Amino acid sequence: MPDNDKELFGSWTQAIGTIVAAVADTPSTRLTPEQVNHLGLYGNALQATGNGLMADTNEFGSMNQAGNAIQAAGNTIIVGALTLSLDETVEQNLIIKGNLFQATGGAVTFNEDLKEDVSMAALYAVIGDFLQVVGNATQAYAAISDFIVDDHEELVNSVGSWIQAIGAVLSALSVTKALPSSDKEPKEEELVNYA
Repeated sequence: MPDNDKELFGSWTQAIGTIVAAVADTPSTRLTPEQVNHLGLYGNALQATGNGLMADTNEFGSMNQAGNAIQAAGNTIIVGALTLSLDETVEQNLIIKGNLFQATGGAVTFNEDLKEDVSMAALYAVIGDFLQVVGNATQAYAAISDFIVDDHEELVNSVGSWIQAIGAVLSALSVTKALPSSDKEPKEEELVNYA
């Protein structure tokens, strides 16, 4: 698979994963705890896969590669927390660490985005990565506050998750916009006149 296709597929896989995880993090009476757990697991697995694919397309040893790999590691930590039979406190600690890893990885790629030439794709990337950092940090804060005060952390976690999802979609749009366009312009006779 060419790097452009892999990066595009990875970015949208990550975006879909963040949306699935955000649905899992949204308080609902329609979903059972088991369904919520499965959605969280699948969402984070998709995010880890997407970030891994993007890291594979980045220049070896670059900060972008490091940022995407750190984000993938964060998602993998959360997948482990959701799949392993762990004490609730250990699981919560792993989720905090996973979200902090993701925020750190997002901050690394955000820093690299600031070095890009000005374009719509770069603007989407800067805003998208910034929102992902804010979203992951908010989720980590919600998990930490659950230890301290048992009040509104579900709502805070949900807001953080949706902020991250919006950021991931903007980042995926950035990758889509940055794709090289075809050099071939359609010939006049190929254009259909609908008038």
